[in-house]
Amino acid sequence: MQNNNQQVIEQMYSDFAAGDIPAVLSLFHKDVVWIRAGAPFIPFSGTFTGIEEVMKMFEIQHATLNMKSFVPQKFCTNEDSVIVIGHDEAEVKPTGKSYAANWVQAFTLKDGKIINVQVFMDTKMIADAFEK
Repeated sequence: MQNNNQQVIEQMYSDFAAGDIPAVLSLFHKDVVWIRAGAPFIPFSGTFTGIEEVMKMFEIQHATLNMKSFVPQKFCTNEDSVIVIGHDEAEVKPTGKSYAANWVQAFTLKDGKIINVQVFMDTKMIADAFEK
């Protein structure tokens, strides 16, 4: 099961890189909870519950960020969890400011679907890029 869970996450990143959001969303459990800490004025921070809210979060990201790079670098798999360490660089469309940040994304899977995501990264750096 461990390798299968990692394959689900690798497929999600591949679909995301290809811009295939319907394929990305097909890998989530209907009761998924996505948690991303951050200042209230970072429009894609908060807790998103269910596929509709996660889809809305992706739409907000697409509307507010110009992703320059998004690179998952290391996968750590254990039972129902996959932890991914990575790095991204983006330009914030409303301000024109950029940021580069390392991140950790912790995924929990249930029956081969992603049921929980928690994102850890330097939210101050992102908040500064959103500040006008």
